[in-house]
Parts: sequence; C-alpha cells; structure tokens
Amino acid sequence: GLHTLLARPEKSIMAIGFAGYLMKSGNVKLQIQREAQGTKVLSITSGRLSKIELIFPALPEQQKIASFFTAIDQKISQLKRKKTLLEQYKKGVMQKIFSQEIRFKDDNGQEFPKWEKKKLGMLCKIVGGGTPYTNIMEYWNGEIQWFTPTEIKSNYVSNSERTISELGLKKSSAKKLPVGTILLTTRATIGDCAIAEKECATNQGFQSLIVNPDANNYFLLNWLRMYKKELIRRANGSTFLEISKYEIENIPLLSPSFHEQTKIANFLSAIDDKINHTQKQIEKAEVWKKGLMQQMFV
Repeated sequence: GLHTLLARPEKSIMAIGFAGYLMKSGNVKLQIQREAQGTKVLSITSGRLSKIELIFPALPEQQKIASFFTAIDQKISQLKRKKTLLEQYKKGVMQKIFSQEIRFKDDNGQEFPKWEKKKLGMLCKIVGGGTPYTNIMEYWNGEIQWFTPTEIKSNYVSNSERTISELGLKKSSAKKLPVGTILLTTRATIGDCAIAEKECATNQGFQSLIVNPDANNYFLLNWLRMYKKELIRRANGSTFLEISKYEIENIPLLSPSFHEQTKIANFLSAIDDKINHTQKQIEKAEVWKKGLMQQMFV
C-alpha cells in the first residue's frame, strides 16, 4: 500500500515470525513514535525507521519465542472464530423463531397457542428521555443513572458515564425508568437497545420500553434487534433520522403467549451467555499476551 514500509528480516540473524512480535513490542513502538514526523498526520520514512535500535536474542531463543506467541495467537483466532460462529448461529435461529419455522412446546410437551397480531404499544409503555440544563451543577452528579445512546453496547447496562440528581430529573423531561426497562435508541443511531439493571433515566435520544407484566423483556429485546430495519424504515428527519413514540407504538408484530416468550428468551439468553463467555476468554487471552510481551521485550 501507499503508506506501508516493507521490512524483510535477514534469515541468518532473525527467526521467521519473530520480527513481527518484536516490532509490536512497547520499546520499538515508542521509538517509532519518537521518529515519526508531521504537522497534521504523523508518518515515518524508511530512513528514520532504520535508526530504530533492536535488541533480540540468538536464533534458537527467537524461534522459541515466535512459536510461543504464534500458539497464543492461534488460540485467540480460534476463540474469535467460535464467537463469530455462535453469533451467526443465533442470527439464523432467530430468523427461524420469529418466522415461526421453529416453535417451542410447554413443559408437558403441548403446543403453545397461536401467535397473535398486536402492536408494540400493546406490550409496553413507551417513555422518552431528556437532558437537564448542563450549566446548573445541582442537576448533575446525583444518584440517578443517566444514559446516552453511545453507552448502549451490550444486552444489559447498569452504570452510566454521567448521573443526574433528583432535582435534575424533576427540572427536565427525563423520566425515572424501572429495572427491566428496554432502553431503545431512536435518534441518529436507531435501534440499539439494552435492558436496564438499575433504575435510570436517559437523554432525548431514546424511547424506552417499560414492558408489561404479561410480556418478556428479553424476548422483546431480541425482537427489536431482529427488526431493526423496520425501526429505521419508519424514521424520518432532515438533519438526522429519528423515530417517534407514535411510530414505535404502532409497529405490528406477531406475539406468542407469555410462556412461549419466556421459553424463547431463555433459549436465546443461553446462546448469549456462550457468546459473552467466549468474549471474556478472548479478552483474558489478549491481556495475558500483552503482559507477556511487556515482560519479554523489555
């Protein structure tokens, strides 16, 4: 590529694969950053790159190090592949569940009732958000979690980056939402959603779903993700897209009975648990690798 320098290690002094790990080490990266030049965008020439000092062991030890880190990278790649396959499996099975190609049975092996045509507003109460005046300190740093759309990145959320006070809640259009509410982003980024694990509030970039007792919030969370395109299709706006409370309330869906919703939710939750467990394994392995590299390439 245009902004790429090619370096071929001399085989007589450097083992295959070792140079890649050496160049990624903290000491070498720091030297590269020091040699980089530029006012708007930093870059480095081959001449300046040649000034970088490399410290490395003899070939046999290099081979051992390269083999060791290659094995770690292969393990991380396997875990990432496993996560991708689980995500693909969940996506495929969700399509079959919501199209009723797959149906669940009750604990006695009996068929559940037919799915009923409903509107989303029949399954939940939809509540907007708001932002207290940012220049009034008494409205902020209180005990109420207050979410913005960029914080919706997982199935559940509990602690927000900023919090508001009871006074801030009272003096704004924000509403206190109960545990279990689905926080749904509806402005600019549309269709990201998560379940609140604590009482909270949101800014105006949300229309949150307080789910009725006869509906399952995890079922609806996955339904919303499955039909995210429908949310976007119903959005409008000249400056940025936004979907209104009215449009969300009137989205039609086929709704199974509460007990079948629960069966579906438990099934999808089990897959999500496997995905999350695999992600934690990836993160743990990457942190372990980073720590080893810091110790090995001093």
